[in-house]
Amino acid sequence: MGSVSVHLPRRVIRLSNSTFSFSAMRLEEYRRLRQLFFLLSDGIIVMDPQRRIVFVNPAAIRLTGWLLGDVVPYCLYCQTRKVETGSERCLLAADPKRHYFESEMPTKMGRPVPVGMSRTFLTADEGNFRRDMVITVRDVTVERQEEELAVSRRLTHHTLNVQEDERKRLSQELHDGISQTLYGISLGMEHLQRHIKDASLTDKLNQLQERLRSCMQEVRVLSRSLYPAVLHDIGLLAAIRSLRDELTTDHCAVQFLTDLEEDDEMTASVAVQVYRIVQEGIRNALQHSQARYVSILLFQSDDHENVLLQIEDDGVGFVLPDKDREHMGYGLRNMQERARAIAGTFDIETSPSQGTKIRIQFPRSGTRE
Repeated sequence: MGSVSVHLPRRVIRLSNSTFSFSAMRLEEYRRLRQLFFLLSDGIIVMDPQRRIVFVNPAAIRLTGWLLGDVVPYCLYCQTRKVETGSERCLLAADPKRHYFESEMPTKMGRPVPVGMSRTFLTADEGNFRRDMVITVRDVTVERQEEELAVSRRLTHHTLNVQEDERKRLSQELHDGISQTLYGISLGMEHLQRHIKDASLTDKLNQLQERLRSCMQEVRVLSRSLYPAVLHDIGLLAAIRSLRDELTTDHCAVQFLTDLEEDDEMTASVAVQVYRIVQEGIRNALQHSQARYVSILLFQSDDHENVLLQIEDDGVGFVLPDKDREHMGYGLRNMQERARAIAGTFDIETSPSQGTKIRIQFPRSGTRE
């Protein structure tokens, strides 16, 4: 008995220490889980089979306004989806293979919010057949906006490519069709001039010939503006230099500086958009800003992944709308859309009497991951 009386208290003491240590560990684990539950940015809603909330964290309350004890309404999709009488209306609860779903959740604030929802079920307690469902909700408004922006960019890119194809077709029609027809008429008039002796008729033919040459020149200019064949013949940099020389006048000097090489990789679709942006920028400066100087800069970034295009003039400038830029002219909006089409950023700085500076940064490939 003596030996028993000696060892028993030690075993009890050891057991008590172990129990205390285990309880402390569970308490610390509970504290951390509770902290995580309340600090999560995703909302967590636990509801019983009648969809009554039995547990909810602050993020879910902020997102939906629903509180403990409230009955969670069905999402907008489940409210209208066709189900058989007596079947579960909630898609996540009805389909055991579906663990994630996106829809719009009604809120107490009155406006439904787009959410991504994932669900699981709590294991029922022994003797209890009720299985509470846990739904994790996340606001996907920003993700949807980004997705819509990506779709808009792809659509814009496709639209601009279709426009370029149509411009190319029209340019070829002008060159191969109308230009050749006008040239044939010019040869016929020259043939008539050699056989007409009447001085008055000769003068009229000369006048017609002059008007015809002017018309042919306009067609050539229009054909070149519709489709920059020089861009595909000699490359982007040479095409911009040709544009610089063509648009430089006695009243306005156009300068072009770049650190890119002629063989720098840039897809044809990106090169076309860059050329169009430069073309639009120079013409805006010449037609609207009364500029005496236009500077075109085309430089690669330090990581060689992006390219910076800057178009600056010393013209009269203008007042830029503070909030949105919907009131910008057609030319500037066109440049902005072309920048978006190649996954570029568009920024403009201008004010009255201070000139205008346009900065566009874009990846060489015209796409971003």
